[in-house]
This record gives sequence, C-alpha cells and structure tokens, in this order.
Amino acid sequence: MTFEVASLTSKSPRNVMPMPKLFMHEGDLALADTILAEANMCDPQANAALLGDKRFLFSPSGKSFISYAVRGKVWLALGAPIGQSCEAHALVQAFLDAAKRASARPSFYGVGPQFDGLVKDFQFSRLKTGERAILNLKTFTLEGKIRQVIRTHRNRHIKQGYSVIVEGPGAVRANLGRLTEISDQWLKYQSGGEKGFGLGRFDVHYIDRLPLATVRQADGKIMAFATLWPTADKSRIGVDLMRYGDDGPNGVMDFLFAEIFLWAKAQGYRGFDLNTSPAAGVEPSLQAPLLTSMAKLAYEYGESIYNFKGVRRFKSKFHPDWEDVYLAAPRSSSAFSALMSAAVLINRPK
Repeated sequence: MTFEVASLTSKSPRNVMPMPKLFMHEGDLALADTILAEANMCDPQANAALLGDKRFLFSPSGKSFISYAVRGKVWLALGAPIGQSCEAHALVQAFLDAAKRASARPSFYGVGPQFDGLVKDFQFSRLKTGERAILNLKTFTLEGKIRQVIRTHRNRHIKQGYSVIVEGPGAVRANLGRLTEISDQWLKYQSGGEKGFGLGRFDVHYIDRLPLATVRQADGKIMAFATLWPTADKSRIGVDLMRYGDDGPNGVMDFLFAEIFLWAKAQGYRGFDLNTSPAAGVEPSLQAPLLTSMAKLAYEYGESIYNFKGVRRFKSKFHPDWEDVYLAAPRSSSAFSALMSAAVLINRPK
C-alpha cells in the first residue's frame, strides 16, 4: 500500500501575507490533515499536530499552518511551519505578530537544520535540545555485519510464521480491542505514562488518522504495532508509537522495524525518522549555562525520570545518522520558560 504523504524545505521567500486568523476548534484537525497530505514543507513530526492538544494558525490560503500550545505567556510552536514553502516566512511573521499582540513569548520547539534559513532571516537564537536519528533508506540494506543481529531476529520470526502488515489510516478502529490490550500492557512498564505535544499517545481519534504497522502471528493475532508519520513528498517517514504486549516474542521490535524499513524503501521513501533522543549530545553552553548543564546531567544520571540512554541505545542499533534538534526563538524570549513549558506539555498531556 502506498501513501501520498510529507517533507521540510529549508528556504522560504519573503512574500507578503495578510494576517491569518487563529483557529482553535475541533474541525481544524480535518484541515490540518488535508494540508499534511499536500505539503511540500513538512517533516514526520508534523503529524503530531493531529493530537488535538494544540492550537492552529492557518495561512489565509488554508494551505499552511503552525501548530502551537499556550502555557501562560509562552506560545510554543511544534516544529516549523507546515504546508507550502512559499508561505513559511510570512506565517512565521504572523505568528510572531500575534504573540506580540497577546504579550506572549513565542518559540519554535523541535526544529532541525531545515529551519536554519528562517533562523537567519528572523535572527533567532537557538539552543540544542537533543538529536534526531535518521536512517538513509536509499542505501539501507540488511546485509553486512552491522545488521547481523537485526537480520537474525527477522529470519527467526519469518521462520516462525510472523509477518508485518502496513495499513492505511482507519486500520486502528478495526483492531482496537487487541491494540488497546497491547498498549495497556506496554504502559505498565513505562514511567510517566502517556505523552503529548510532540509525542503521540494511544488516542483512537489521533492514531486512526495514521498508517499502522502490525506484527502478526500465522493465525493473524497482533503481537506488536507501530504508528507511522508519513510525509507527502516521501522525503522521510517516521515512527510515533511503538508498543508490544506481554506475550510479544523476544526481538519482536527489531523484526517490526526491519520490515518497516524495507517496506518504506520499497514505497520510495528516502529517509526514516526514528524520532528524537532528548538531551542527547547537549553540552553546557554560555548561551544558557544552567539549562544545558541540567540537560547534560539529566542525560547522564536521569534514568529514573526518563530512559534517556536507553532511547539512544535503541535507535543506535540501526546505525542512523544523527541530526541536531533545537529550540529557536527571538532573543527576547526566555529559553528557560520555553523548555520548561515543553517539558510540562510533553509529560502532562491534556
């Protein structure tokens, strides 16, 4: 099955745009979904806009948006503008203007190198918050020594009759009972429970909008699943939820990912986004010495709070490239307030 899905471009012309309106009602999720399916400026994380826990600033054309959350006087956008690249600059300006009118402090959380052009245009400061794992699907293969463990898990599961099925949006509801059972079992062992903002949660209204990959026994029983974040131009596809049940066989997630990688490559995707490892690679900075020192300490010693190193180890086994992820904001905005707001929004979803 193929999906017409989304990518993020780095440069946007300085075209003039009338002031967009702020939309904040449920029906806007459908418009955001349509924009994602037609975007030439997007990355996999943009699919988290569909969670329903953020507001939207749409362009007058209805072809682009910024999704953002409000916490006190902090306006925190998730990633870069989504939609048409020709509207990006004007949409960022509209977001800044709207925040100023509300006496709010705007920031962009979870942006990567593709946002560098806008950082330069608006003279934003930026602060590294982690690293994103990107697998090059154009050169990906299961051959060779570095793929031996994954290849062994895949071959064993295939021999035992397991298979992976990737289905389009709408597949979650058809399998809701079993997927809920797996998700509940998985959550029992996770500290902090479900997440939000830039990380998905098991919400049928959200995950049923996404492609679903399932590991199945020979009799069709689902043993594990992952929801996928596609992009319209197939520059990248990403993974959001990754869950397996108590009866999932050893190595089931390696098998699932190996099959998803091969499927995505066959569908013409050029990269696979394994999502961000928070605080990874963050070093103390003169720009924000307290924040960056705290992030480094959390990564080194904060396993009881969040499995920082475990997340990094899991992604590293696939030998991806690592891309810096950062917070970008006007110099008048507080990085500390923005990052504290992000932590609350992610860990205490509405």
